[in-house]
Amino acid sequence: MGRYAGWEESDYGNLAMIQGVVEGGFRHFDMNHMPGYYAVSALVHLVVEDAVIAGRSVSMLGGLIALGLATKIAIRLGGQRCGWLVGLLLAVQPEFALYSSSSLREPLAAAFVLGCVSLLISERMAWAGVLAGLAFLVRFDLALVLTPVMVLHAFGRPQWGKRLLYGILPMALAVCAWSVYCRVDHGTFVFWSHSVTVNIETGLGAEAEAPGQWWANGLSVSGGLLAWLLPWRIGWGVWFGLLAGLWFFLRGVLRLAFGEVSGRMEEFQRLHGVRRTITWTCLLMLGLWAGIGFVGQHSPSHNLYWKWLCPIIPVLMPVAVLGMLEVMERGSRLMGVSAARVLAGGLIVQAVWSNLQETERQRLLSESWYRPQLTLAQRIEAEIDPSVPMILDNIPACWVRRKATQRPMTSWFDVPVRSGDAVGFSKWIEDEQIQWVLWFREDWTQAPRIAPFLSDGGTWEMGSVTLVEREREDGYGWIWFEVLHTDDGG
Repeated sequence: MGRYAGWEESDYGNLAMIQGVVEGGFRHFDMNHMPGYYAVSALVHLVVEDAVIAGRSVSMLGGLIALGLATKIAIRLGGQRCGWLVGLLLAVQPEFALYSSSSLREPLAAAFVLGCVSLLISERMAWAGVLAGLAFLVRFDLALVLTPVMVLHAFGRPQWGKRLLYGILPMALAVCAWSVYCRVDHGTFVFWSHSVTVNIETGLGAEAEAPGQWWANGLSVSGGLLAWLLPWRIGWGVWFGLLAGLWFFLRGVLRLAFGEVSGRMEEFQRLHGVRRTITWTCLLMLGLWAGIGFVGQHSPSHNLYWKWLCPIIPVLMPVAVLGMLEVMERGSRLMGVSAARVLAGGLIVQAVWSNLQETERQRLLSESWYRPQLTLAQRIEAEIDPSVPMILDNIPACWVRRKATQRPMTSWFDVPVRSGDAVGFSKWIEDEQIQWVLWFREDWTQAPRIAPFLSDGGTWEMGSVTLVEREREDGYGWIWFEVLHTDDGG
């Protein structure tokens, strides 16, 4: 944790939201981020009285639970060897390992998903439904995965209607309760509307003009995720094992669908078990991930896909390792047992080495881009009087808000000045007696829209106001200005 400065602004925004839940008496939750992670972390916060410890502890515990459950499922699938390999690969997988050491909600979502699947495998439908509902309350899109998973599993045994009711009812209650809450607190039942709209508007699809370009963009993004980003993040041998594991599952489904076996319901129920449930979950989660890419159409290199991949990794790894072991077993008939084992060992070593390299790359990127903002925030708390007004946003503002504060901080979104209006900006700075300004290069922060004239840093003067650059970081792109007013001798 001490060597990783976070995935992005969300790590620090989550700290501020955890504090906000505590201050609001657990009555107010952000509609776009769902209440699950923040409610659990806020409960921990009440005990430890620290949002950072609370948020990171919940993420770490979620990751550890997901790791343990994935390993347990792998042992049931393919024995001790399969379990050890899954545990090893999960421990070094970049997204799963790094995000479990930060304050992101995805590891907790992974824990609830694996918990739901584990309870389904144990035929405890009602409790599986409860965990599915909790997974939904962490990430609403998981309802699109776990609902069909529970439906398929319910049909695998007699009295499927009763089993289905036990599984689906808790999920349905969670969805309805959250929808009603959003209507009361946010004015709409459609809790997913804003998140979906934002992702669509900021992707490549919003720029598509030629006929069919939207579809081509979507297919390109989905293909890039499944055939480029995924094998990069789990290793090519593991990726091939995943394809093999999915194919062995789908082959049985196709045989059943096209009537190559007699007694379809009997055969359907005979296939019921650990492998079908975890593989079906894996297939749906990968499909959801690729589907989000198809619709949202961010570039496959966008780091949002890294975060969304995190809860998928512990689900797909047992399927991938089992598939790889089965391919090795079949290959041993052609090349011999020793050669097959050497090949499999080489693929595992490649995956581990690649994952360690990628983990370090992401860690160094985090240290380069986000650690300086955290350091700036800590210096603000230590050196600047809490009564001093400033324009502060993103990681520094969220870090300050991780605990109760009355420090006057204005976001660029709330600066009441027209785009590029230097005179108006100067007058507002003077009227509000702003003493410090943190300017960002990224357009979405609104800083370049409101104050493009600050982009070069240095010294900027207008009227009775002078902004003097005191610090900057050009990787992420920010400049820290001190404001000198005429009556300060500036």
